[in-house]
Parts: sequence; C-alpha cells; structure tokens
Amino acid sequence: MNGLNKGTGGFLRAFTGFLKHRKPVYIIPLFFIVSAMVIISAVYFLFQAMTAFAGSGEDGEWTRITMDFDQESDIAFNGETIVIDPGHGGRDPGAPSVSGKTEAEIVYSIAVKTAETLEAAGANVVFTRGEDEYASLDDREAEGDLFISLHSDAMEDPSITGFTTFYTYDHQRDFAETMNAALDEYSSFRNRGTQQSNFQVIWQLDYPATLIELGYLSNEIDDRLLSDEEYQALMARAIVEGIHDYLNGSA
Repeated sequence: MNGLNKGTGGFLRAFTGFLKHRKPVYIIPLFFIVSAMVIISAVYFLFQAMTAFAGSGEDGEWTRITMDFDQESDIAFNGETIVIDPGHGGRDPGAPSVSGKTEAEIVYSIAVKTAETLEAAGANVVFTRGEDEYASLDDREAEGDLFISLHSDAMEDPSITGFTTFYTYDHQRDFAETMNAALDEYSSFRNRGTQQSNFQVIWQLDYPATLIELGYLSNEIDDRLLSDEEYQALMARAIVEGIHDYLNGSA
C-alpha cells in the first residue's frame, strides 16, 4: 500500500511539474479543444432553439401557427374550373414520413382545405381522386382551367427541406412561378425554386399546370408542420392566393 501511495504521489508531482513547466506543449491544443467544445455547444443550443417550435420529443408541446383570414373576402373567382390532384392514394401511400402519416393522407387533407376555400370564393373544383382512392396517372388527366398536383417528398438525408414547383411546357411556367411566389409568402421551409420536369400528370395536359412538392416528410420539421391542420390551412391559403394572382395577372 505504501508503495502504491508513493507511486501515486510521484505521478501527481510529475504531472504537476509537467503542467507548470511545459505550458507551450499543451496550452495551444488545449485552447483549440476548449474552443471546439464551446462552438459545438453553441451550435447545439442554436439548433434546439430553431426546432423548438416543432416540439421536443414525440409528446413535446409546440406553438401552433395562428391564421387570420380577414382578407379572404378580397379573393373571388368567376366559376373557373380548378383541378386538384392529391398525389398517390389508396394502395399507393406515397412517401413515408417521420410521424407515420402518409403523403397521400397529408396532401389530400390540404387539397380538401384548398377546395373549400376555392368553392367559397366562386371557383369550380374537380378532384382527380377521392379519399383513400387509387387513381392511375392516366386517370388523373382532367379538363379544367388550371391544374395543381400536390405532393410531399422524402429523402434518405433527413436534413433536406423545402418546397418546389414544377412545370413541363413553357406555357405552364408562369403559373408554376406564380404558385411558387405565393407559397414563399406562407411556407416556413426553404424555397427550392421552380423547375422544369416531365411528370406525367402535368405533361399530359395542354393547359397551365404545376406539380408542387410541399416539403420533405423525411425531415422532422417539415413533417410535423405538414401534418398539422393549421399549417395545412396556411398552405391552402397560399395555393388559393397563387391561383387568384395568376388569373388576375398580378404575379
């Protein structure tokens, strides 16, 4: 035991001597280690603050978005036919989500909210499918004045976020860009812009049409918001305003 105590005491004296006389050896690496820990902690707490509105854990409380539709009376349509295409459905649930809700469920809920507002403002609305109903891409071709296909994506990388509007033909581009601008006013996600693509639901049409990816269900924040009824109503409001802006040339 005495030998152990002597050994321990010798080690402590040697270590203390090293700290006292060898500062140039360890002080710079120690500075960088401490600095790195401070930066990592700051980034972590910043991330926590940014995601606090989306909840903390499965049962976490989070602040809901409040909406004001006082200006809804400013929007009126003249019987235009708007075709709404809720993506997927039935045996095709679409993209998987963090919360367990399916893409088909989420976009159909947003489609219903959009249709209610459009019809209340004087538009005629046609759906390409019913709730829990499967429709082939060919069956989604419908006649109307404007066509909107609603989707939400998923990626292996959960950090990817944002919304995108797509078009196929040049004569569809203005409509897609107008919808993108309207969504940008309301969406909490990154605006990934307007892109040209050959999605069948829009290339098989010869009138203004757009496919909207509203967010990424593989991203926890995107998923939580897109699954929330109030945020869905906010997206519906953006879609209605985008349609109104396009029809009235105010893009």
